[in-house]
Amino acid sequence: MRFGVPVTTVLATAAIGAPAPAAGRATTPAPTRTQISRAVHRALRSRSLWATVHICNSRAHPGVLGVRGQMPALGFPATLSMVVRIGSWSTAEHRFVPESTANATKALTIGRASTGLHQDGAEFQFTAPTGRLNATVQFTWTRNGTIIGQTTRRTTAGHHDASRASPPGYSAARCRIT
Repeated sequence: MRFGVPVTTVLATAAIGAPAPAAGRATTPAPTRTQISRAVHRALRSRSLWATVHICNSRAHPGVLGVRGQMPALGFPATLSMVVRIGSWSTAEHRFVPESTANATKALTIGRASTGLHQDGAEFQFTAPTGRLNATVQFTWTRNGTIIGQTTRRTTAGHHDASRASPPGYSAARCRIT
Protein backbone atom coordinates (compact mmCIF):
# COMPACT_ATOMS: atom_id res chain seq x y z
CA MET A 1 0.00 0.00 0.00
CA ARG A 2 1.30 3.44 -0.90
CA PHE A 3 0.81 6.10 1.74
CA GLY A 4 -2.18 8.33 1.18
CA VAL A 5 -3.96 6.08 -1.31
CA PRO A 6 -7.35 4.97 0.03
CA VAL A 7 -7.41 1.24 0.55
CA THR A 8 -10.46 -0.74 1.56
CA THR A 9 -10.56 -4.29 2.79
CA VAL A 10 -13.53 -6.36 3.85
CA LEU A 11 -12.67 -9.57 5.63
CA ALA A 12 -16.09 -10.85 6.56
CA THR A 13 -15.47 -14.40 5.37
CA ALA A 14 -13.12 -15.15 8.26
CA ALA A 15 -14.40 -17.59 10.83
CA ILE A 16 -16.22 -15.31 13.24
CA GLY A 17 -17.57 -16.98 16.32
CA ALA A 18 -19.14 -15.66 19.45
CA PRO A 19 -17.73 -16.57 22.83
CA ALA A 20 -19.72 -19.09 24.81
CA PRO A 21 -22.48 -17.38 26.79
CA ALA A 22 -22.31 -17.34 30.56
CA ALA A 23 -24.67 -19.78 32.24
CA GLY A 24 -28.14 -18.35 32.79
CA ARG A 25 -27.45 -15.17 30.80
CA ALA A 26 -29.55 -14.23 27.78
CA THR A 27 -27.43 -13.49 24.74
CA THR A 28 -27.96 -11.89 21.40
CA PRO A 29 -27.19 -14.26 18.54
CA ALA A 30 -23.89 -13.60 16.77
CA PRO A 31 -24.25 -11.90 13.38
CA THR A 32 -23.98 -14.11 10.33
CA ARG A 33 -21.20 -13.68 7.78
CA THR A 34 -23.68 -11.99 5.45
CA GLN A 35 -24.77 -9.56 8.18
CA ILE A 36 -21.14 -8.76 8.96
CA SER A 37 -20.32 -8.22 5.30
CA ARG A 38 -23.31 -5.91 4.78
CA ALA A 39 -22.61 -3.91 7.95
CA VAL A 40 -18.96 -3.40 7.01
CA HIS A 41 -19.95 -2.49 3.43
CA ARG A 42 -22.35 0.19 4.78
CA ALA A 43 -19.73 1.56 7.17
CA LEU A 44 -17.09 1.82 4.45
CA ARG A 45 -19.41 3.88 2.26
CA SER A 46 -20.81 6.02 5.06
CA ARG A 47 -20.46 9.80 4.87
CA SER A 48 -19.94 9.56 8.64
CA LEU A 49 -16.55 7.88 8.11
CA TRP A 50 -13.97 10.65 7.88
CA ALA A 51 -10.63 12.12 8.97
CA THR A 52 -9.81 15.80 9.40
CA VAL A 53 -7.22 18.22 10.73
CA HIS A 54 -9.03 19.77 13.69
CA ILE A 55 -6.08 21.67 15.20
CA CYS A 56 -3.47 23.57 13.18
CA ASN A 57 -1.13 25.77 15.21
CA SER A 58 -4.02 27.50 16.97
CA ARG A 59 -3.58 30.13 19.68
CA ALA A 60 -4.64 27.57 22.29
CA HIS A 61 -2.35 24.87 20.79
CA PRO A 62 0.77 26.50 19.26
CA GLY A 63 2.92 24.15 17.19
CA VAL A 64 0.28 21.39 17.33
CA LEU A 65 -1.24 19.43 14.47
CA GLY A 66 -4.38 17.63 15.63
CA VAL A 67 -6.03 14.89 13.58
CA ARG A 68 -9.47 13.53 14.37
CA GLY A 69 -11.37 10.63 12.84
CA GLN A 70 -14.94 9.40 13.04
CA MET A 71 -16.24 5.91 12.33
CA PRO A 72 -19.64 4.24 12.63
CA ALA A 73 -20.33 1.14 14.69
CA LEU A 74 -21.68 -1.88 12.81
CA GLY A 75 -24.93 -2.69 14.66
CA PHE A 76 -23.35 -5.54 16.64
CA PRO A 77 -20.41 -5.58 19.07
CA ALA A 78 -17.04 -4.92 17.42
CA THR A 79 -13.83 -3.23 18.52
CA LEU A 80 -13.12 0.05 16.74
CA SER A 81 -9.59 1.40 16.30
CA MET A 82 -7.60 3.93 14.26
CA VAL A 83 -3.99 4.50 13.26
CA VAL A 84 -3.08 8.13 12.47
CA ARG A 85 -0.07 8.74 10.19
CA ILE A 86 1.32 12.19 9.43
CA GLY A 87 2.47 12.99 5.91
CA SER A 88 4.48 15.90 4.54
CA TRP A 89 4.48 17.35 1.04
CA SER A 90 7.38 16.22 -1.12
CA THR A 91 8.18 18.73 -3.84
CA ALA A 92 10.35 16.10 -5.55
CA GLU A 93 7.53 13.52 -5.67
CA HIS A 94 4.63 16.00 -5.93
CA ARG A 95 2.65 14.16 -3.26
CA PHE A 96 2.36 13.70 0.48
CA VAL A 97 4.80 11.10 1.83
CA PRO A 98 4.88 9.55 5.31
CA GLU A 99 6.94 11.34 7.93
CA SER A 100 9.92 9.15 8.80
CA THR A 101 10.06 9.89 12.53
CA ALA A 102 8.72 7.44 15.08
CA ASN A 103 6.50 10.17 16.56
CA ALA A 104 4.56 10.59 13.29
CA THR A 105 2.24 7.61 13.90
CA LYS A 106 -0.20 7.02 16.74
CA ALA A 107 -2.50 4.05 17.32
CA LEU A 108 -5.87 4.67 19.00
CA THR A 109 -8.29 2.09 20.36
CA ILE A 110 -11.79 3.51 20.62
CA GLY A 111 -13.17 0.37 22.22
CA ARG A 112 -16.06 -2.02 21.79
CA ALA A 113 -19.25 -0.54 20.38
CA SER A 114 -22.47 -1.72 18.74
CA THR A 115 -24.19 1.51 17.75
CA GLY A 116 -23.50 5.15 17.05
CA LEU A 117 -20.68 7.25 15.64
CA HIS A 118 -17.34 7.30 17.46
CA GLN A 119 -14.57 9.89 17.32
CA ASP A 120 -10.99 9.89 18.54
CA GLY A 121 -7.90 11.84 17.66
CA ALA A 122 -4.22 12.42 18.14
CA GLU A 123 -2.07 15.52 18.56
CA PHE A 124 1.45 15.96 17.22
CA GLN A 125 3.81 18.67 18.53
CA PHE A 126 6.20 20.44 16.15
CA THR A 127 8.98 22.74 17.40
CA ALA A 128 10.08 24.14 14.04
CA PRO A 129 8.17 25.49 11.05
CA THR A 130 6.86 22.77 8.76
CA GLY A 131 5.90 22.54 5.14
CA ARG A 132 2.45 21.30 4.22
CA LEU A 133 1.25 18.44 6.41
CA ASN A 134 -1.71 16.12 6.15
CA ALA A 135 -2.61 12.74 7.63
CA THR A 136 -4.18 9.44 6.81
CA VAL A 137 -6.27 7.49 9.25
CA GLN A 138 -6.60 3.73 8.98
CA PHE A 139 -9.93 2.62 10.44
CA THR A 140 -10.28 -0.99 11.65
CA TRP A 141 -13.22 -3.02 12.91
CA THR A 142 -12.41 -6.30 14.69
CA ARG A 143 -14.57 -9.01 16.19
CA ASN A 144 -13.20 -11.68 18.51
CA GLY A 145 -9.66 -10.69 17.54
CA THR A 146 -10.27 -10.97 13.77
CA ILE A 147 -10.23 -7.97 11.43
CA ILE A 148 -13.62 -7.83 9.70
CA GLY A 149 -13.18 -4.47 7.97
CA GLN A 150 -10.47 -1.91 7.31
CA THR A 151 -10.08 1.24 5.24
CA THR A 152 -7.90 4.34 5.03
CA ARG A 153 -9.01 7.95 4.62
CA ARG A 154 -6.99 11.11 4.01
CA THR A 155 -7.79 14.21 5.99
CA THR A 156 -10.45 16.38 4.38
CA ALA A 157 -12.12 19.67 5.32
CA GLY A 158 -15.74 20.32 6.18
CA HIS A 159 -16.19 18.18 9.31
CA HIS A 160 -17.25 20.98 11.62
CA ASP A 161 -18.66 18.51 14.13
CA ALA A 162 -15.15 17.27 14.99
CA SER A 163 -14.90 17.24 18.77
CA ARG A 164 -12.21 19.28 20.52
CA ALA A 165 -11.47 21.40 17.45
CA SER A 166 -9.40 24.51 18.05
CA PRO A 167 -10.94 26.91 17.35
CA PRO A 168 -14.38 25.27 17.68
CA GLY A 169 -15.70 24.09 14.31
CA TYR A 170 -12.24 24.08 12.68
CA SER A 171 -11.73 21.40 10.01
CA ALA A 172 -9.09 21.32 7.26
CA ALA A 173 -7.43 18.88 4.90
CA ARG A 174 -3.90 20.19 5.51
CA CYS A 175 -1.84 22.22 7.94
CA ARG A 176 1.32 24.31 7.86
CA ILE A 177 2.94 25.23 11.16
CA THR A 178 4.86 28.51 10.99
